[in-house]
Amino acid sequence: MLKSELTNLLFTMTESEIKHKNHPELQRAFYKQFDTAKQGNQDVLVFKFLEQKKENDLPYSFNPNLAIVKHSRYSEIPTHIHDYIEMNYVYSGSCTAVVRDREIALKSGDVCIMDTNVPHTIKDAEEKDIVINFLMKKSYFTASTLSQLSSNSIISDFIREAMSQDREHNRFILFHCQESDKLAYLVENLLCEYYDPSFSAKDIIQAYMIIIFSELLRYYQTDHGTKSGQSKKTYILEILQHIEENHQTCTLESVAKRFAFHPNYLSRMIKNNTGKSFKQLLQEQKLNQASFLLVNTDKNLEEIMNEVGYHNHGFFNRIFQERFGHSPKEYRRVNQVDKE
Repeated sequence: MLKSELTNLLFTMTESEIKHKNHPELQRAFYKQFDTAKQGNQDVLVFKFLEQKKENDLPYSFNPNLAIVKHSRYSEIPTHIHDYIEMNYVYSGSCTAVVRDREIALKSGDVCIMDTNVPHTIKDAEEKDIVINFLMKKSYFTASTLSQLSSNSIISDFIREAMSQDREHNRFILFHCQESDKLAYLVENLLCEYYDPSFSAKDIIQAYMIIIFSELLRYYQTDHGTKSGQSKKTYILEILQHIEENHQTCTLESVAKRFAFHPNYLSRMIKNNTGKSFKQLLQEQKLNQASFLLVNTDKNLEEIMNEVGYHNHGFFNRIFQERFGHSPKEYRRVNQVDKE
């Protein structure tokens, strides 16, 4: 499928969109069939993955745990939650996302990823506003998929926490990517493959999803840093990337020196922007790397510990078990089987 054909397909009004535009009152009756749940002081609709995939997916299915859906323009969807992870990509135009009672203006190129059970809706999508929804069941993120994202701890940690059964699911993450021609190119190619599949469509789409997640990391910034003594503006993402790339040897003092901050200021900055201490971030990155090496190499545990900067077997085993729910040996056995 050519890009021009994709554009024509996405902008052509569907029967449901025409109905939504001309008879908005019909939608209110339609949504009465859904279950509801209490969120704070309001009742919200509950959308389930299997129902959404059955209703919206094309006749062919590349992955039983993934559905790609064009958001229906002119629709008035009540506030809802769902049991899957959702990624909204604004392909064209703009819209307003209402997430946990907060209105967020989204423009072409923006991305919003939402955890399960996040009350939200999208409104103000009209003729020129095209939003693509990627619906991902928790089981979509296999061990092999996460291992490919392990170096990108911001995204992989978000996904791991979204997959957890023992935490409150109420997070969302925004990426303002209006200037990313590369992201637009990747999404367009993925959609062309989805609507006009080749022989290896499933593998191609999976590869594009990994690259898209990696590209999003380039644009994620939780906050702008203040000016340093050299009047340089820095982003928290740059600091996180530095920690990831130098996790074997970096210390709070060395990172502070690298970015011209006082260690105490850097410590507060990291805590305020990530909710975690420098020590926690460093430990998580080391464990992420260890988990990747366990699944993707034949190195023994001693070699892996040395590579990520640990020397105490008992301590390493304990913190690894706390993070991943398995001992290093069990983690390797379970995830290498899954990978096969």
